[in-house]
Amino acid sequence: MGQSLITAIRDNTGSSRSRFNKKWAKTIPFLLMFPALAVMGLFALFPVINAFRLSLFDKQLLNPGETFVGLDHYSQLFANGEFINALKVSVIYVAGSVALQFLVGLALAALLSAQGVKGKRFFRTAFIVPYTLSELVVSLIWLQMLDTEFGIINYFATLLGADPQNWLFDFALPAVIVANVWWGSTFSLLMLESAMQGIPKELYEAAEVDGCTSWGKFIHITLPSIRYVSLLNMIMITLYTINSFGIIFVLTAGGPLGSTDVIGMFMWRSAFQFMDLGLGATISTLIFVVNILITLVYIRLFGLNTLKEGA
Repeated sequence: MGQSLITAIRDNTGSSRSRFNKKWAKTIPFLLMFPALAVMGLFALFPVINAFRLSLFDKQLLNPGETFVGLDHYSQLFANGEFINALKVSVIYVAGSVALQFLVGLALAALLSAQGVKGKRFFRTAFIVPYTLSELVVSLIWLQMLDTEFGIINYFATLLGADPQNWLFDFALPAVIVANVWWGSTFSLLMLESAMQGIPKELYEAAEVDGCTSWGKFIHITLPSIRYVSLLNMIMITLYTINSFGIIFVLTAGGPLGSTDVIGMFMWRSAFQFMDLGLGATISTLIFVVNILITLVYIRLFGLNTLKEGA
């Protein structure tokens, strides 16, 4: 009886230690991540919170004082025709840039991942070169290429029998989209190609045994296998395109007549040209909300299970 009691106490003690160790094992990762999360919260969340706070105040860039105005900046923005135009231009610019960047990156990744293609190293290096350039350098390159008199685009257009065009006036928005796609497609290429390299070859070999064509393997094996990376890629290039305006700033500065005036340009002009820091903070807060909504839409479209696949 006494020995049984001692054994029961030992078993109970061992079980308690086991539960304690399991709880501690779950707690340790959070403790280790806490310093990184604290730093991230300081440098990422604080600017967002401060931007929202500034949006509630009338704050001039060179004036230390500020006056509480509540939601007046938000109501002013949605009654401002230039802001509405910037929203419309941004939708076209972001949709065109993201769609083309993803498709071009996907096509190049599929080409570099295909078997039997010669010169992969050369082409991969050539495709990566644009992404090694700064946004300013890319903008200056395209500024020269699109020049009406000396640009190489009009040179080839003339060889084909077409009349020279003033690309940055008559086709300003398509021109800046093409320049942005030329620069940003490399990012999609790198992400999607790395995902394709991780697909087991046995899947393709089994598909070949079943008589599947190359297009069929791409549709039924490649695309489903890179769905998680595609979701991340779409989210990242969309958020970056919404927030960027460097190429447009150099090529057109938002013109002509507001045809390339994206929301980033409108925010910069409000905050730093007109010195209205409160209005600029209001626009940045709206951009942050739009970024969150777009991320949720992507997750909804791709399916929540896509995120679980990558976890």
